[in-house]
Amino acid sequence: MDNPVSEDSLFDTYKSLFNYNSEACFALNMRGEFLLVNPAAEILTGYSDKEFFHLSYEDLIEKQDRKVTIKKLEGLLNGDKDSVEVSIRNKQGEKIDLSIVAVPIFRAKRPMGIVGVAKDVTQQNYMEFLVKEQNKILKMIVDGTNYTTILDEIVSIVEKVAKDSHCSVMIADKEQNKLYTASSPKLPSEFATFINGIPIGPKSGSCGTAAYFKQRIIVSDIAVDPLWEDYRDEALAHGLKACWSTPVFDSFNNVIGCFAIYHSKPNTPNPKYIKLIEEATYLTSLVIQRSMAEEKIQHLAYHDELTGLPNRRFFEEKLKAAIADFQPANNNQHLALLFMDLDRFKFINDTLGHHVGDILLKQFAERLNKCIQKRETVSRQGGDEFTVLLRNVTEEEVRKKAKKIIQILSSPFLIDGHEIFITPSIGIAMYPKDSENNVTLIRNADIAMYEAKKEGRNNYQFYNEKFDFQSSDLFLLETELRKADISKHFKLHFQPIVDLKTNTATSAEALIRWQHPELGLISPEKFIKIAEDTGLIIPIGEWVLRKVCQELKARQERGLSPMNFSVNLSLRQFFDSSFVSTVASILTEEGINPAYITLEITESMTMDVEKATQILYQLKDLGVEISIDDFGTGYSSLQYLQKFPIDYLKIDKSFIQNIGENMDDCSIASTIIVMAHNLGLKVIAEGVETEEQVSVLKGMNCEKAQGYYYSKPLPLNELHLIESDLGSWL
Repeated sequence: MDNPVSEDSLFDTYKSLFNYNSEACFALNMRGEFLLVNPAAEILTGYSDKEFFHLSYEDLIEKQDRKVTIKKLEGLLNGDKDSVEVSIRNKQGEKIDLSIVAVPIFRAKRPMGIVGVAKDVTQQNYMEFLVKEQNKILKMIVDGTNYTTILDEIVSIVEKVAKDSHCSVMIADKEQNKLYTASSPKLPSEFATFINGIPIGPKSGSCGTAAYFKQRIIVSDIAVDPLWEDYRDEALAHGLKACWSTPVFDSFNNVIGCFAIYHSKPNTPNPKYIKLIEEATYLTSLVIQRSMAEEKIQHLAYHDELTGLPNRRFFEEKLKAAIADFQPANNNQHLALLFMDLDRFKFINDTLGHHVGDILLKQFAERLNKCIQKRETVSRQGGDEFTVLLRNVTEEEVRKKAKKIIQILSSPFLIDGHEIFITPSIGIAMYPKDSENNVTLIRNADIAMYEAKKEGRNNYQFYNEKFDFQSSDLFLLETELRKADISKHFKLHFQPIVDLKTNTATSAEALIRWQHPELGLISPEKFIKIAEDTGLIIPIGEWVLRKVCQELKARQERGLSPMNFSVNLSLRQFFDSSFVSTVASILTEEGINPAYITLEITESMTMDVEKATQILYQLKDLGVEISIDDFGTGYSSLQYLQKFPIDYLKIDKSFIQNIGENMDDCSIASTIIVMAHNLGLKVIAEGVETEEQVSVLKGMNCEKAQGYYYSKPLPLNELHLIESDLGSWL
């Protein structure tokens, strides 16, 4: 059968395919000169067909692409079929990325030129570039890279896209009064120094004004813009003619910095650049918030959040160093450790409330600080306990210091209309007289403090060996703990952990209680440390895990839905050589699906990264889940979290308590949640007590929460009641 399509009509078909193609089509002769272009090519490049006929392909292609392109063309002329990625400049000088598919034109089997189709892949390449660079920045954040290095990288990314630009990142001070340069690698150093500390105000250049009005400020010509009146001469002297500034916000829409792009000629951003700046500003916000959170976490690692005083960890390190460096001028000089406790503080806390108690502790800390000299160290150990370290002092000088501390408390504290009188009990231990190591020195000062309480409070006592084990609460509890029948005198309560999306209790934390037959209910805070020190925590921990498994089985036998139970691990228990095998045995013997057990470790257990990693992987091999408890108050580094096979981070309640009104706490919580999600981890917020806290956490995409807002710890037989009630009242 004859083909009905004639040569003429076939030519018309090809011509239509060429002329009306939505992609740019072109034909070149053997010299690389344009023979034909379609309308799409004219639109893409901005050149008319007549202008094309005076151009060679080399006139359009970027210099760095010419060598490869020439080689490709030579291949095409030899009969190859090929594609090539090139970048060209349009008539307006803008860069366009093209993906070109081309074939040779033959006449009488001789190559006469090339015909091709060019697809604009600029946007595709640009988006791929942004995604790649964004992932690179996020990885640097997760890896714990120094924040200035990350900011430099963000600046570099923007400068690659926005040609002939100089970028800078400025960070606002805590009072949000000034901006300070954090990254400006290509900005002239003299100019960067000049604007460092620029005030945030309505006429403070581009950056200060953007931060003041909380909106993008585009100054296309610095020479004539009134915002630059006070800074114009310096900018122009360094060849800076335009500046686009965008404020950087935290999670609460507070300005924490500013991202700026400077140009060497008057310029206005196009939509592409505006989108680029938005992405850069978002990443900058993440970096600055992480840095702020890390600074606070680092500060909290060594300082008490409530009083601002150094904490126990800081004090112990200072005490160790003081002992190592101790060089007395004579035999009468010692190191002295004063351990003090505020008398009747619990009564004040219970009567007037924790709010008043917290203010009292802060005001006492302020008074205590005033009587401490430069080489002396004061700390809050926890609760209402404080310590003071005195260097190279005589016994008489120590007496004077103790009397001075008692005196500063003699005048009442005025809090919320209440006139509060409080007294201290102070125990004193001397190095090297009373001990030759820091641990025992603290213990002996603590024992002496209890002796001061026995003597009627509001006094001080020097340590004496006879105090050891005399009427000591610690000794009594240790004795009773050794005699306790774990299966009879201990019980478990469970605090629900609620899924914030479904408002259902999907898991619960097991909490141990000691019901002494004579002393009554004893809180874990009083006996867990003793159990740790004596090694009794090992059998107690085994009992807890076994009991949890048994309770799980009992729950299932009653036909209740499956629920995951969390078990807290102690430091000594975690590093016990037989711990993993013990867990494996209990799970097997009780016949429990390991997926319903979560083992909670503390950050302090992760300090030995290598050993902790080994143990955690062994536990994961058993099938249990792993959670890091009280995250944010210990020693963990985000870069180490990648090494650990963990499932959950539990944000410490100290960051949740004021999350609705404290911007720092909210920033820390938000940063932890973002970082956790980037690591593939889920987050549980502890200590949730208000509806406002729940609302904020939901807004941050936190997965789960626990606290008294939902329920106090309950016996197992009451746990199912709160499960059924949650959906009805939340």
